[in-house]
Amino acid sequence: MARKVAIVTDSTADLPPELAEELGVTIVPLQVIFGNEAYREGVDITTEEFYERLVKSRPLPTTSAPSVGDFQEVYERLLTEVDSIVSIHIGTKLSGTVQAAQTARQSLAKPERIELVDSQVASMAMGFAIIEAAEAIRAGAKLAEVKAAAESAVQRIHVLFMLDTLEYLRRGGRIGRARAYLGALLSVKPILTLREGEVYPEERVRTRARGLERIIQSGIRHENVKLAAVGHSTTPDEAESIRERLAMAFPNVKVHLIRFGPVIGTHGGPGLVGVGVMEGE
Repeated sequence: MARKVAIVTDSTADLPPELAEELGVTIVPLQVIFGNEAYREGVDITTEEFYERLVKSRPLPTTSAPSVGDFQEVYERLLTEVDSIVSIHIGTKLSGTVQAAQTARQSLAKPERIELVDSQVASMAMGFAIIEAAEAIRAGAKLAEVKAAAESAVQRIHVLFMLDTLEYLRRGGRIGRARAYLGALLSVKPILTLREGEVYPEERVRTRARGLERIIQSGIRHENVKLAAVGHSTTPDEAESIRERLAMAFPNVKVHLIRFGPVIGTHGGPGLVGVGVMEGE
């Protein structure tokens, strides 16, 4: 039986390819730009290639949202196969992706066949909303119900991440309220969260080990956890050890391990690590 509702997201969800395929999600890529060379995330450049280049690149790369045309092409193609689409994207305070999707939606003959969700987050946390939407579709939900499932998930997501340096976030212009930490000593590790779609300072710690313990505790203190994930840019062993701690704390929850892709990596830099959980309803 043909799907009645499809899910579209963007590449900042950092969904592992096998998970995207399992969920039946169509991904519209953002771009990362080194000088005059633009690469579609997950298409023209691998994550490994990106980080190798990032540490050597001066000036630092920039990022760009998908074009309206990118969304039009995907929407028009999918709407020949399904009745409707829920399009779930990185927060509007972090990217212009939702605006591009909205413009593309309005250009269609029947825009009401598409609902947009501003996840207010990115990466693994946005992935939680996608997983919830996919579950709703599998249960036979209609368009409005699938959108509601994703929006409900957004309200139950908690994320904390640690940067090695604020420099990448500052240069990328996504620093939000974490600007208050810019005057901190270089030895201080900033711990940040996303609140109402904006990067928000949580605390500063003196050592990376203390910061890692802090983000682990931020995850395991939540009750009724339904979904959990650990993300990293360049520290896989560290991320795996955090995943094991979360898996011990939540024995009945699959803890996803993901790698932040080029767009998130551009703004977070090497050494970025984060924990996200979503509570059940």
